Amino acid sequence: MIGVATWHEGRCGSTVLGSLLNQHSQIQPANEIFSRYMPRRWGGQPVPEMGKVLHQAVEENSKPILQIEIKSLRAQNRSLYPELTLDHWFDQLLAHGFRRQLILHRRNGLRRLVSHLMAQRSGVFVQAAAEPLLERPPLQVNTAAIREGAETHDLLHWLDLYASTHRQLVKALERWTALHGLLPPLQLVYEETLEADPQVAYRQLCAWLDLEVEPVTLLYRRINPEPLPQLIANWEEIRGLLEPTPHAWMLVA
Repeated sequence: MIGVATWHEGRCGSTVLGSLLNQHSQIQPANEIFSRYMPRRWGGQPVPEMGKVLHQAVEENSKPILQIEIKSLRAQNRSLYPELTLDHWFDQLLAHGFRRQLILHRRNGLRRLVSHLMAQRSGVFVQAAAEPLLERPPLQVNTAAIREGAETHDLLHWLDLYASTHRQLVKALERWTALHGLLPPLQLVYEETLEADPQVAYRQLCAWLDLEVEPVTLLYRRINPEPLPQLIANWEEIRGLLEPTPHAWMLVA
């Protein structure tokens, strides 16, 4: 078995990519195997040891390649084991056969946040490709209290944390894979490989895994393709906050 661990922060095309991989005869996506144990789903029950969660996924696999997903923000899956370092995560993955590491990232943190808040408000996280785009009223973003898991930050701090967490993950994985003589992590950027045509990312992943590209069908569509001023009710407030900062590019991207 070849194990692939996909690190991502959510709302970055992971469901779309997973649906394409699921159509490949050689790949079994197990999706977010740790998310089922997050407190909002698992309640106050004890969280199984990381090794047990990984072992179960491997035991249930029936194809040559097993792909799992790990939500990478500090308040996401990593919060299940707060005492463990990233290196401990990597070592556990390797011990269970996950020798390939994939990083899926959406650079525009503001758009990722809006997509996350829209989905939370509506309860609609995916939409079939054949369905018409749902109508949604503009979103009022509470710039003083952005909630992610058990953490709450103001908007600028959240955007800083979003970017720095990604940089730390990339640096840690590049160092760890080099130390263990493994392939460096494959990095797929949403805006470059998934936003316009998800099959671009699918073909890159097949090439990275030395797999023949099998025909697949796009099952899901983008939910929030409109310009940000149409999606955010308090757009002028957001623009005023971001324009003097390094995050200003997100307003026009």
